[in-house]
Amino acid sequence: MMSTFARTVDINQAGRDLVVGDVHGCFRTLDRALSELEFDPSSDRLFGVGDLVNRGPHSEEALTWLESRFDAVTMGNHERPVLDWMLAKVLGSRERAQGWLRKVNRVDYERWYAALLNMPLALTIETPYGAVGVIHAQVPDPNWDRALEGLSSGSAGIADIALLGFETEEEEARVRARPVEGLRALVHGHWPVKEVKTTFNRWNIDTGTGLEHLNRLSLLEVNGSALHSWTFDVDES
Repeated sequence: MMSTFARTVDINQAGRDLVVGDVHGCFRTLDRALSELEFDPSSDRLFGVGDLVNRGPHSEEALTWLESRFDAVTMGNHERPVLDWMLAKVLGSRERAQGWLRKVNRVDYERWYAALLNMPLALTIETPYGAVGVIHAQVPDPNWDRALEGLSSGSAGIADIALLGFETEEEEARVRARPVEGLRALVHGHWPVKEVKTTFNRWNIDTGTGLEHLNRLSLLEVNGSALHSWTFDVDES
């Protein structure tokens, strides 16, 4: 089972649009970061590149964030197997939960399934300065419109590119060697980096949340006259 293929959100006329990198269960840090940035849910919007779960200690809180705090989050490769597992549970599978899923209340399985199914593979955020694309790992085509067409085909192979990137380093290098046409910026995560990394109009904002050797969380404002990022050390105490 796969999620919605693509979604577009209109220009935010009132406040900021922030995109957070891979959260990986570190929601205490995200909450603190939003407080420090004086995030105002009445005017500001919060988006994500996916991988909300695994690694960190509070993955079970992803449901609350998906239902009430995020405006939209693209699906990551760590969500897809959870979506498949939740579908099986909704249909009556007896497979036992592993890891953080043991903390999930059985009565919430259908809510989890609905929230995960609602995560698009690709998101377009309209801004006064041009469209911003959000995807978890990689665009299947360096032209955004063609990439969205490919994702809408329902091809599992194309979806895998969005979630995991290309199979070979050569293919990855070929696609990364040029900007993404039709976008002000493409924002993604998946590949942990020490600092927010920009290549052409591509922004990698996965700064290794939940990884011992990096363990930082980054957010990017995408609807201002210039894109601006912040990075926070992870603290889940």
